[in-house]
Amino acid sequence: MNLRPQRTTRVMSFDMTPMIDVVLQLIIFFMFTSQFGELTRSDVRLPAEAGEDADQRQPAALVVDINSAGRFILERREVTTGELTRVASAAVARAGPESAVVVLIRADRDAGAVDLDRVLEALRDAGVTRWRLGTTESTAPREVAP
Repeated sequence: MNLRPQRTTRVMSFDMTPMIDVVLQLIIFFMFTSQFGELTRSDVRLPAEAGEDADQRQPAALVVDINSAGRFILERREVTTGELTRVASAAVARAGPESAVVVLIRADRDAGAVDLDRVLEALRDAGVTRWRLGTTESTAPREVAP
């Protein structure tokens, strides 16, 4: 007669399916949100100039496009200078007085300088003190002065 109790070993399993589902949903979410910034920009032919290093860029709070006809486009919608001033003022108010709102201006290479001046005046009236001008890398080799 054996008086020792018998040991039963139980194998615990861990179901990975819910965790995989969550990870896939996060990947899909981040893929869509990362593309959203590109979708809100309109098609403009940017000037071909060397820009600043990508490492030094601060993300822009607003992106204003100026098309070749001199119209202002904000999030794929044409706006007037008054509307641009109101939107920029709201962005400055949301950011707070101590933080500088950065605006990216993407002017078509065929747009006039007067149109760029009108955008800058509207941004100044809204309290924006920092802005960047969007460019694209030049494909032609540049001559370096000796």
